[in-house]
Amino acid sequence: MNSRKAFHQEQSEDALFFDIGDFLDRVHPLTEATDGQANIELMNTVPFDVVTIGNNEGIGNPKRILNQLYDHANVDVVLANLFDIETQKIPDWAEEYVIRTTTDGVRVGIIGLTAPLYLSYLPNGWQPKESFEILPDLLKELAPKTDIIILLSHMGIIEDEHMAEMYEDIDLIIGAHTHHVLPTGRLIEQTLLTGGGKWGTYVGHTTFTLSDKQRIKMETELIDCSLLPDVPEDANEIEGLFIGGEDLLRQEEIMTLPFSLKTDWNHHTALVDLGLDAITQYAEVQIGILNSGLFLDDLPKGTITKQTLHHVLPHPMKLIVCRMNGRDFKEMIWGMERQREELRTRKVMGMGFRGKVFGELCYKGIEVLPESHTILYAGKKIMDEQELSFVTVDHYRYVDFFPSIENKGRNELLFPYFLREVVGWYLEEHVPIMNCKRGD
Repeated sequence: MNSRKAFHQEQSEDALFFDIGDFLDRVHPLTEATDGQANIELMNTVPFDVVTIGNNEGIGNPKRILNQLYDHANVDVVLANLFDIETQKIPDWAEEYVIRTTTDGVRVGIIGLTAPLYLSYLPNGWQPKESFEILPDLLKELAPKTDIIILLSHMGIIEDEHMAEMYEDIDLIIGAHTHHVLPTGRLIEQTLLTGGGKWGTYVGHTTFTLSDKQRIKMETELIDCSLLPDVPEDANEIEGLFIGGEDLLRQEEIMTLPFSLKTDWNHHTALVDLGLDAITQYAEVQIGILNSGLFLDDLPKGTITKQTLHHVLPHPMKLIVCRMNGRDFKEMIWGMERQREELRTRKVMGMGFRGKVFGELCYKGIEVLPESHTILYAGKKIMDEQELSFVTVDHYRYVDFFPSIENKGRNELLFPYFLREVVGWYLEEHVPIMNCKRGD
């Protein structure tokens, strides 16, 4: 990126550099240990001009952390559709748009929008808005001031297509969130859509050719990062960042575990029981559901630190409490049972999950009796009109395995803590009185 900046300067060409969000993930120990400030330090080494946020920044951080994240960033943040519930304004660290003027006097307006994930943002003190609530007035204000308008969109490809159809003033939409790959872009009306996939696989490169400040040509391409030259020091630097984060997390001790708890993705274990006990106590409900694949490693005997819990439960997952009637609950559970065998070895990626396979489905508070096709709660058959509440991870709402949670449930996100934090508090409070036979 730095060499490209120098190249364009040598060619007397103007170049703008953008990031479209999800530039951090708390699965990395250094991100976790520094609340993303290490990511900002790395971002500052790249010649970014303007960035917007993704859901990783927006809902992967408590409000307090997000409000401090960009304090030391050498970049402008554009974000027009996220409002502080208390002030009803966009956050102080962001702007609705910025205007950059090239050496030839071309005025480039840059807007940022992020995915309006209401269930996750509202409990964290943010009010997201849809594009149609923001763009008409914003474009009306911006169009007379600019020659080109670029939208940094962490909204996803479907919304990008819709915005391209609706708003002719937008010249370019640089897209993210849905990991779509558009090798040469997609032209809708007069708007060019781009998408560079996921995990830093590609860098997008879009070129505007203008005459008398009027656009006459747009082209875009994707640069495959695997084809870029390696620097020998890279591997050591990457490893050093990881180890440094783990070292910082190890400094924060939680408690001493008098026994080990083993993980087994194919079975319901005492380690999963610990997780179920922790989440049901925290949510103050009797029923809990987790999958064994969430627990990536054993919880070892001895000192438990934040690094231990982060290693075992690296997922940026929060808890949800779901309420539904007995009829829908039974339908959901039988749907889970039908998938049990297939899910045990099912590889899962994304939606907050940072493990390998889904693993065994595990319940607390209910008993499933396949022979009589009966589900018991508190020793009694669940009745159709009975109201039930259960707690699980928000991952279950996003994957398509269990649609009843989204379609039939009344869901409440428990913000702002991650699963690993809830398990850590439970360990600190309860392990000294636990029966050691639940271990090895």
